Amino acid sequence: MTAVPYPKKLTAYSLLAVLFLSSILNTTDRSILNFLVGPIRHDLKISDVQVSLLEGLSFTVVYALSGLGLGLLADRVARVRLLAAGIAVWSAGTMLAGLAQNFPLLFAARMVVGLGEAALPPCSISLLCDSFVPAWRGRAISLYLLGGAMATGLAGLLIGWILTAAPAGKFDFVPGAAGAPAWRIALVGVGVAGMVIAVLLAMQKEPGRHGVAISGGKPGLRPVALYMNANRAVFAPLYLSSALFSIAAYGIVNWAAPVLTRQFGMGAAAASHDVGLAFLFAGGIGALTAGQILDHRILRGRLGKLTMISILPLCMLPATAATLAPSAPVAAGLLAVAILVGPMMSIVMLGALSEMMPNDMRGLSVSILGFAGTMLGGTLGPLLIAECTEHVLHDGNLVGRAMLMVAGPCLLLASAGFFWTRRALAHNLAGPSSLSQVMAVDRPEVQP
Repeated sequence: MTAVPYPKKLTAYSLLAVLFLSSILNTTDRSILNFLVGPIRHDLKISDVQVSLLEGLSFTVVYALSGLGLGLLADRVARVRLLAAGIAVWSAGTMLAGLAQNFPLLFAARMVVGLGEAALPPCSISLLCDSFVPAWRGRAISLYLLGGAMATGLAGLLIGWILTAAPAGKFDFVPGAAGAPAWRIALVGVGVAGMVIAVLLAMQKEPGRHGVAISGGKPGLRPVALYMNANRAVFAPLYLSSALFSIAAYGIVNWAAPVLTRQFGMGAAAASHDVGLAFLFAGGIGALTAGQILDHRILRGRLGKLTMISILPLCMLPATAATLAPSAPVAAGLLAVAILVGPMMSIVMLGALSEMMPNDMRGLSVSILGFAGTMLGGTLGPLLIAECTEHVLHDGNLVGRAMLMVAGPCLLLASAGFFWTRRALAHNLAGPSSLSQVMAVDRPEVQP
C-alpha cells in the first residue's frame, strides 16, 4: 500500500461535510422538476412525454456522456477544483431553467445541469476513498449519500412550501420575484445556493491517492478497457443489472408525485409535502443503515456486498404497487420504499466498486456506472412509464399502473443479473486474475 498518509480527521470530515451539501444540491437540482410537473406543464403547455424528456433525456444523455470524460479527468487532475467547477456549471443551468420561457430553452438548461452534475460521482467517491481508511469508507460514503437520499424529501417539502408561499407574496421582497411563478422562484433560488457551495468546495484541500495503481502512471481509457475486458464476466452483468435497477428507480421516483395527484386527487402542494416527508425519513434511514451494514464484518468478505446488492431490487418491489394502495398516505408510504432502497443500493454498489477497481481507475469506473444507470435508467425509466400511460393504457390517471408494468419486471431482472454477477465474481476470485489481486490489497481490515 502507498506510503502517502491519510488526511487528518478534521480535514477529512471538513471535505465530507461539503460533499454532503453537494450531494443534497445534486439530488435537489436533479429531482426538483418531479415536484413541479403540474405548474410547469400548465405554464409552458407541454405534454407528459415532454415532461419525461425534461426529467430524463435532456439531463441523462449529457450526464452520461460527459461523465466518461470527467471520470477520466478525475483520475488525472485535482478533483476538488474539477468538482467545484462542475457545481458552478450545474447551478447556472438550474437558474437558466427557472428563466426558460418555452420547452426548448428548458430542455437546453437541463442539459447544462447534466453536464455539471456529471463531475460529482467520480470526484466525490475518489476523494472519499483517499480521505478515509478502508474500514471507514462505508460510513463515509453513506454520510455523503445521506445528503442525496434526504434531498428528494427536502426538495418535496421545499417545493410544497414555495407553492403555497409564492402566491401569498412571501418572496416579493426579492428583486424580480414579485408575480413570478413559484416554480421559477424555486429553480433560481436553488441555483444561487449552489454557487455558494461551489466556493466552499474550492477552499478544501486535495488528498493524496491511496491503493493499487496498475495503469503505469498513465490513467486512461485503454488500461480501464483492458482491466474490465479481462474481468468482463463480472463487470458486464454488474453494469447491465445496475441499468435495469435504475430504469425502475428513476421511473418510480420521477412519477411518484403525479401518482398521488392524478390517482388519489391530491393537490400539487400537498403531494409535494407528503412525498417529501416520506422520502426524507426513508432516504435518511436507508443511507445510514447501509453505511453501518457496509462496514460490518459480515459484508467485509469479498462476496458479501454482491449478496446484498442481489437482494435489494426485490426489496423495492412494494414501491411499484403504490397504485394498488387504498389511500394516498399508504401510496406515499409504498413509494417511499424506493427512496429507502435506492441509497442503500448506491452505497453498497460504490463500496463494492471501490474494492474492485485500482485507485487510478475509480473515477472512470464510477462514471461508467453512471453511464450504464443514467443513460438507460434516467432516460428510459420516466419515458417508458409515460409512453405506457399515453399509448398503452390511454389514460393519464393510470400512471401508477404503468409504473407497476414497467418497474416490476425491471427489478426482477436486475436481481437475477446481480446473482449472476456474484457467481461470476466467486469464480474469478478462485484464480490468479487482476481483479483478485486488486481485491486482495485494499481490504477493509487493512489499516494505514
